Amino acid sequence: MSLTAVGIAARSSVTGLDLLALALLLHGWFVGVGIAVCTDGSGLPLSRRIDMGWRAFALWTFLGTVAVWLPFAFGSLSNAVALLGGRRGAFLLALVAAPVWIGSYYLGGAVTTLRSYLRVRRTPVTDAGDVAGDDDPVRVSGTMRPLKEPLEAPLSGREAVCYELSVTREGVAESDDGPETTRSGRGASFLSFADATLRETRPIDDRRTAFLLEDETGRVAVDPAGATLRLEETESTVVPAGERPSGSLRTHLAETDYEPTEHRETYREATVEPGDELTVVGVARGGDRAKPDRNARQVPNARDDDGSRPDRADESALELEALPTVTDGEGSGSEHIVAAGCERRVDRRFRRTIAGCALAGLALTGSGLLALSLVAGLW
Repeated sequence: MSLTAVGIAARSSVTGLDLLALALLLHGWFVGVGIAVCTDGSGLPLSRRIDMGWRAFALWTFLGTVAVWLPFAFGSLSNAVALLGGRRGAFLLALVAAPVWIGSYYLGGAVTTLRSYLRVRRTPVTDAGDVAGDDDPVRVSGTMRPLKEPLEAPLSGREAVCYELSVTREGVAESDDGPETTRSGRGASFLSFADATLRETRPIDDRRTAFLLEDETGRVAVDPAGATLRLEETESTVVPAGERPSGSLRTHLAETDYEPTEHRETYREATVEPGDELTVVGVARGGDRAKPDRNARQVPNARDDDGSRPDRADESALELEALPTVTDGEGSGSEHIVAAGCERRVDRRFRRTIAGCALAGLALTGSGLLALSLVAGLW
């Protein structure tokens, strides 16, 4: 065996120090995933993940953790310690490793969004008037009509049948002079980068009511309770550091579990409003379009057996009862999505999200692994 091969074999051997480093990394991964899962259960996840359940989130961040460790396992951990020794070195190492973790998150987002997109594409397109309640998956586009009294959106105050309210909180250092200070000195650039990259976004409130989806062929009822909402931001407001929300936002927040902070916060609202064009994917259930007969000729002066006129509200209720409802598949494997826009627009947003996540994931992971390889002495 040549000296070069011996050197490569020696450098490729995994030492006890390498295994200790892996154990520490996996400990951090386990704690991070545990916190994310527990906070999801409370309704306030640490971040709004991209089409990921907690299992996918755990898997892709695990792969990112192993990817961070591999350059040191096949390189030299002692070389990295010597090169990045001290407190400043720890900051630099975290800065170098962060793109790999973030990149793995985006790659996971690309894969899970692609799976969702393929399921949606396989769902047959159906006109609203042709939807039958036989538990078949359907994809329907049309104009939204309220089925009951609309909700009031928390920021805009407009009528809505569904809305999501979230807040993005920026990490701002506090001092005796006030909540917002300017960082300077060693580590200032790293902390500024961390603030810009790791801003925390929390969903605050999510309310939904059933509605009708109408096109030129008819209409169908939609129950969005278990749906994934793919909506566009319709309103936002910024609360500067040291101030508190006011007006209708303050009143609305008092009805939730969220407690505003002293940091700079940006509140964002996404709504489904009457007249919006939507695309809904789900399973059609219930209803009987044969009752009442929509093609039957109506008698203008018709009366009930007791001589009274039929109640129009009762007629409307009977007609709505006859409509199938697009709802969650409940384990059927089909998607349940309520998305803003027509089919073409939804399709375009899916592809854009997949491409953006894939490019960001590859760029971040590749650059991070290259930097870690240099630090570990592989190059």
